[in-house]
Amino acid sequence: MQDIYVYLWAALAVLMFATAVKNRKTFGATAFVLSLFFVFMTVWYGLRTFGGYAMFDGTLGIIFKAVLAAFAVFIVITYLIYRKKLQNYNDNSDE
Repeated sequence: MQDIYVYLWAALAVLMFATAVKNRKTFGATAFVLSLFFVFMTVWYGLRTFGGYAMFDGTLGIIFKAVLAAFAVFIVITYLIYRKKLQNYNDNSDE
């Protein structure tokens, strides 16, 4: 059953990379960072599933949580910047 997570993260990584390539000018950088995150998740779960390593215990668990926290902060900041730009665009288009 754990194999499913590895394949899920890999599929999401490929999808986000394709989105980054297709929408280079608008959403490309964010989609590329998302694809890197999904590659990280694929490798992390792959090492746990196929390598038998305890990836969520001890120091590795702390590293995993730190990466997740950094990614969450990045997504929130990206969303707020996008929202601010959209609000500025809507304010300028009303004039």
